[in-house]
Amino acid sequence: MSHPSEPASRPSPGIPTLPGWDTTWRLARDGYAYGIRGYRQVGTDAFRTRLTGRAVVVARGAEAAHVFGRPDAFTRRGAIPRSVVHLLQDEGSVQQLDGQRHASRKRIMLDLAQEERTGLVDAFRAAWPQVAGEYAHRAVPVREAASLALTRAALAWAGIAVDPARERALSGDFDAMVSRAGAVGPLNWAARVRRRRTEAWATEVMRTLRATGDRTTVAGRLAHHEDQGRRLDDGTAAVELLNLLRPTVAVARFIAFAVHALRTHPDWASQIGGGEPAATRWAADEIRRFYPFLPMVGGIASEPFELHGEGLDAGQWMMLDLYGTDHSPELWERPDVFNPGRFASASPLTVVAQGVGGHLAAHRCPGELATTDLLVAALELLTRGPAYTVPEQDLRISLRRLPAEPEDGMIVVFGA
Repeated sequence: MSHPSEPASRPSPGIPTLPGWDTTWRLARDGYAYGIRGYRQVGTDAFRTRLTGRAVVVARGAEAAHVFGRPDAFTRRGAIPRSVVHLLQDEGSVQQLDGQRHASRKRIMLDLAQEERTGLVDAFRAAWPQVAGEYAHRAVPVREAASLALTRAALAWAGIAVDPARERALSGDFDAMVSRAGAVGPLNWAARVRRRRTEAWATEVMRTLRATGDRTTVAGRLAHHEDQGRRLDDGTAAVELLNLLRPTVAVARFIAFAVHALRTHPDWASQIGGGEPAATRWAADEIRRFYPFLPMVGGIASEPFELHGEGLDAGQWMMLDLYGTDHSPELWERPDVFNPGRFASASPLTVVAQGVGGHLAAHRCPGELATTDLLVAALELLTRGPAYTVPEQDLRISLRRLPAEPEDGMIVVFGA
């Protein structure tokens, strides 16, 4: 997982055009490094191009993050392919709303994902040893084990009881929604079938919670949430339940990267294993910054804006390069070096792995704080919890794969 080092780009007035009428093929070829290679070619941190025939501005860095993160400045509607929307968000969900409806819906999601996150982390701490025992003496990709532990934790946190077979099916379904979001054709279609199956299950959960009058559990509070005086319809409530559960399970990817980091950086593994809270928190933030998670986030401008000295109109499609920003030499010293110690002085808010701006009114993920807390818990469990070994395998991470993961899947053996 590397790309040539580069000096900090110096934005000049105006946004140049990346050579080539449409560079979709370059995005498919370069993956997470698409933006970085483009900035190097044009000599600045933003460029114009076309993706799938649509004119777009691709940008990274502090200025781009500030512009994109202004409250209500960009809408996500129409900004990402429908194949991705149907796996990760779906129509009518909080990410597809604007204005007051978006604020109202996001407030309940924030209340649940942030204010109630301690219970989620506690449930994960309880689930991890159970799952490690269930996989004992078997070679398993960390993502698979972590997905099951996170699914178990998320369901317990939400107040939803399921049998073991349903739990494993949900774990696989949630993982497929994330891992196949960037795919096209049959792989994406198969994941969408799993998504619809999971939506049907969530709809029944919402109906049951409404029938029983549950307003106290996390899922019950969501079931009875009202937007502008009206309760969400069953389907929309189900989608929002999935928007709490699925992102929680997506943290399994960060946990796989955590195992990779502990394996490849034994000095930091020793500090974390020694129980140093600061080192553990720094490592969680650096894993989120360093490893490839979300490549970019898109938006359609709701109002005119200025970027790199150039005025752009409302309706402009913009892609903020999250990976490029987290590896920008403008923001980070030696950005391609894994160094948790940088967070002794750097602010974790500068990390944009899960979006930018305020949690309520912009494009920063409501579950970001829960993600970091879960990752801290995972690092503690990986260094001081159930024993495991990492057999010999290919630990390279290709930036061309979306989403990225270690080449051989980051295999571990618990109880060895």
